[in-house]
Amino acid sequence: MPGAHGPRIVAAMKHALILALTLAACTADGDYPRLLPTEQALAKPALPAHATAARTDPTPLEDATAARAAALQARADALRGPVVDPGLRGRAGG
Repeated sequence: MPGAHGPRIVAAMKHALILALTLAACTADGDYPRLLPTEQALAKPALPAHATAARTDPTPLEDATAARAAALQARADALRGPVVDPGLRGRAGG
């Protein structure tokens, strides 16, 4: 029965491809990433210089965020309407 071994060959080729790609990823000339000391990896992150104002007085940031959220909500509400206005729908026969 010709072609009976087809699925086995395809499976073997898939496994060979996976093995080849895995071995190719493990090259000897690649740089290994620098490991961090545990204390540094678990330390509280430092606040960036541009964010110090939010630490001292978060009210302006909270107000700006609330205003942005309200603007986005209004934009989303405007998009909930019909896509085709009723006049065009009537002229199109729908």
